[in-house]
Amino acid sequence: MHAFLLINTDPIVFAKRESTKVIPFILQKIEDSKELKKLTKFKFNEKTAIIIENIDTATTEAANAFLKNLEEPNQNLIYILTTKIQENVLPTIASRCEIVKEQSTKYSALSTHTNYRDALDIKDRVEAIDFIENLIYQDRQKNNFKHMENYLNTIKNLKLNGNVSLQLLNLVARMESHG
Repeated sequence: MHAFLLINTDPIVFAKRESTKVIPFILQKIEDSKELKKLTKFKFNEKTAIIIENIDTATTEAANAFLKNLEEPNQNLIYILTTKIQENVLPTIASRCEIVKEQSTKYSALSTHTNYRDALDIKDRVEAIDFIENLIYQDRQKNNFKHMENYLNTIKNLKLNGNVSLQLLNLVARMESHG
Protein backbone atom coordinates (compact mmCIF):
# COMPACT_ATOMS: atom_id res chain seq x y z
CA MET A 1 0.00 0.00 0.00
CA HIS A 2 1.26 3.47 -0.79
CA ALA A 3 -1.25 5.57 1.17
CA PHE A 4 -2.37 5.40 4.78
CA LEU A 5 -5.10 7.32 6.57
CA LEU A 6 -4.24 7.51 10.26
CA ILE A 7 -7.04 8.17 12.68
CA ASN A 8 -5.84 9.53 16.02
CA THR A 9 -2.40 8.06 15.39
CA ASP A 10 0.96 9.80 15.52
CA PRO A 11 2.26 10.00 11.93
CA ILE A 12 5.91 10.27 12.96
CA VAL A 13 5.74 7.07 15.02
CA PHE A 14 3.97 5.35 12.12
CA ALA A 15 6.60 6.58 9.62
CA LYS A 16 9.39 5.25 11.83
CA ARG A 17 7.72 1.83 11.87
CA GLU A 18 7.62 1.97 8.08
CA SER A 19 11.34 2.90 8.07
CA THR A 20 10.88 5.95 5.90
CA LYS A 21 12.42 9.35 5.49
CA VAL A 22 9.78 11.99 6.35
CA ILE A 23 8.67 15.05 4.41
CA PRO A 24 5.93 17.02 6.19
CA PHE A 25 3.57 18.80 3.82
CA ILE A 26 0.65 21.17 4.40
CA LEU A 27 -2.28 20.62 2.08
CA GLN A 28 -5.02 23.20 2.43
CA LYS A 29 -5.58 24.93 -0.91
CA ILE A 30 -5.48 23.97 -4.56
CA GLU A 31 -2.09 25.71 -4.88
CA ASP A 32 -0.71 23.27 -2.29
CA SER A 33 -1.82 20.33 -4.44
CA LYS A 34 0.00 21.83 -7.41
CA GLU A 35 3.18 22.24 -5.34
CA LEU A 36 2.91 18.64 -4.15
CA LYS A 37 2.58 17.44 -7.74
CA LYS A 38 5.82 19.28 -8.60
CA LEU A 39 7.58 17.72 -5.62
CA THR A 40 6.47 14.19 -6.46
CA LYS A 41 7.62 14.40 -10.09
CA PHE A 42 11.10 13.61 -8.86
CA LYS A 43 12.35 10.08 -8.32
CA PHE A 44 12.93 9.05 -4.71
CA ASN A 45 15.97 6.83 -4.13
CA GLU A 46 14.94 5.80 -0.63
CA LYS A 47 11.59 5.03 0.93
CA THR A 48 10.01 8.39 1.72
CA ALA A 49 6.77 9.35 3.45
CA ILE A 50 4.94 12.56 2.74
CA ILE A 51 2.96 13.36 5.87
CA ILE A 52 -0.16 15.45 5.41
CA GLU A 53 -1.75 16.13 8.76
CA ASN A 54 -5.44 16.98 9.07
CA ILE A 55 -6.31 16.05 5.50
CA ASP A 56 -9.93 16.72 6.42
CA THR A 57 -9.20 20.47 6.62
CA ALA A 58 -8.13 20.72 2.96
CA THR A 59 -10.58 22.41 0.64
CA THR A 60 -12.62 20.09 -1.55
CA GLU A 61 -10.76 21.39 -4.61
CA ALA A 62 -7.36 20.69 -3.02
CA ALA A 63 -8.44 17.21 -1.89
CA ASN A 64 -9.78 16.35 -5.34
CA ALA A 65 -6.56 17.54 -6.98
CA PHE A 66 -4.58 15.47 -4.48
CA LEU A 67 -6.43 12.33 -5.63
CA LYS A 68 -4.24 12.25 -8.73
CA ASN A 69 -1.22 11.64 -6.48
CA LEU A 70 -2.95 8.70 -4.84
CA GLU A 71 -3.97 7.21 -8.18
CA GLU A 72 -0.47 7.41 -9.68
CA PRO A 73 1.94 6.22 -6.96
CA ASN A 74 5.66 6.88 -7.28
CA GLN A 75 8.22 4.25 -6.47
CA ASN A 76 9.61 4.57 -2.90
CA LEU A 77 6.93 7.13 -1.96
CA ILE A 78 4.10 6.68 0.49
CA TYR A 79 1.52 9.13 1.78
CA ILE A 80 0.61 9.29 5.44
CA LEU A 81 -2.56 11.32 5.97
CA THR A 82 -4.05 12.10 9.36
CA THR A 83 -7.47 12.97 10.72
CA LYS A 84 -9.29 12.75 14.03
CA ILE A 85 -12.58 11.63 12.45
CA GLN A 86 -12.62 9.44 9.36
CA GLU A 87 -16.07 10.63 8.30
CA ASN A 88 -14.64 14.13 7.75
CA VAL A 89 -12.34 12.87 4.97
CA LEU A 90 -13.57 12.77 1.40
CA PRO A 91 -14.71 9.19 0.71
CA THR A 92 -12.70 9.15 -2.53
CA ILE A 93 -9.52 9.78 -0.54
CA ALA A 94 -10.35 7.35 2.26
CA SER A 95 -11.15 4.61 -0.28
CA ARG A 96 -7.62 4.84 -1.71
CA CYS A 97 -5.93 4.52 1.67
CA GLU A 98 -5.31 1.78 4.16
CA ILE A 99 -7.14 2.96 7.29
CA VAL A 100 -5.04 2.77 10.46
CA LYS A 101 -6.70 3.48 13.78
CA GLU A 102 -4.77 2.93 16.92
CA GLN A 103 -6.50 3.31 20.19
CA SER A 104 -5.08 6.04 22.34
CA THR A 105 -3.14 4.51 25.19
CA LYS A 106 -3.96 7.48 27.38
CA TYR A 107 -7.42 6.14 28.26
CA SER A 108 -7.19 2.50 27.29
CA ALA A 109 -7.16 1.42 30.94
CA LEU A 110 -10.15 3.66 31.66
CA SER A 111 -12.13 2.35 28.72
CA THR A 112 -12.71 -1.12 30.08
CA HIS A 113 -16.32 -0.32 31.00
CA THR A 114 -15.67 -1.34 34.60
CA ASN A 115 -15.84 2.20 35.96
CA TYR A 116 -17.25 5.01 33.83
CA ARG A 117 -16.75 7.40 36.76
CA ASP A 118 -13.10 7.75 35.74
CA ALA A 119 -14.40 10.00 32.94
CA LEU A 120 -15.36 12.55 35.57
CA ASP A 121 -11.68 13.40 36.08
CA ILE A 122 -11.45 14.72 32.52
CA LYS A 123 -11.78 18.49 32.19
CA ASP A 124 -10.48 19.10 28.66
CA ARG A 125 -12.96 18.93 25.76
CA VAL A 126 -10.52 17.22 23.35
CA GLU A 127 -9.55 14.66 25.99
CA ALA A 128 -13.25 13.99 26.69
CA ILE A 129 -13.96 13.39 23.01
CA ASP A 130 -10.89 11.12 22.74
CA PHE A 131 -12.08 9.14 25.76
CA ILE A 132 -15.54 8.63 24.26
CA GLU A 133 -14.09 7.75 20.84
CA ASN A 134 -12.04 5.05 22.58
CA LEU A 135 -15.25 3.70 24.13
CA ILE A 136 -16.88 3.66 20.68
CA TYR A 137 -13.84 1.92 19.20
CA GLN A 138 -13.83 -0.76 21.90
CA ASP A 139 -17.56 -1.37 21.60
CA ARG A 140 -17.32 -1.64 17.80
CA GLN A 141 -14.56 -4.24 18.20
CA LYS A 142 -16.96 -6.26 20.37
CA ASN A 143 -19.96 -5.63 18.07
CA ASN A 144 -21.67 -3.98 21.04
CA PHE A 145 -23.79 -1.05 19.89
CA LYS A 146 -25.95 -0.77 23.01
CA HIS A 147 -24.43 2.53 24.20
CA MET A 148 -23.60 4.06 20.83
CA GLU A 149 -26.43 6.61 20.91
CA ASN A 150 -25.29 7.85 24.33
CA TYR A 151 -21.71 8.17 23.12
CA LEU A 152 -22.64 10.02 19.93
CA ASN A 153 -25.00 12.40 21.72
CA THR A 154 -22.31 13.24 24.25
CA ILE A 155 -19.74 13.90 21.51
CA LYS A 156 -22.25 16.06 19.64
CA ASN A 157 -22.97 18.10 22.78
CA LEU A 158 -19.26 18.48 23.51
CA LYS A 159 -18.65 19.74 19.98
CA LEU A 160 -21.51 22.22 20.46
CA ASN A 161 -19.51 23.61 23.41
CA GLY A 162 -21.57 21.88 26.09
CA ASN A 163 -20.00 21.97 29.55
CA VAL A 164 -17.41 19.15 29.63
CA SER A 165 -17.99 18.12 33.24
CA LEU A 166 -21.78 18.19 32.85
CA GLN A 167 -21.72 16.19 29.60
CA LEU A 168 -19.49 13.51 31.11
CA LEU A 169 -21.59 13.40 34.29
CA ASN A 170 -24.72 12.87 32.15
CA LEU A 171 -22.95 10.13 30.17
CA VAL A 172 -21.82 8.36 33.35
CA ALA A 173 -25.33 8.56 34.83
CA ARG A 174 -26.89 7.09 31.67
CA MET A 175 -24.27 4.33 31.46
CA GLU A 176 -24.71 3.28 35.08
CA SER A 177 -28.51 3.34 34.83
CA HIS A 178 -28.39 1.04 31.77
CA GLY A 179 -25.74 -1.27 33.21
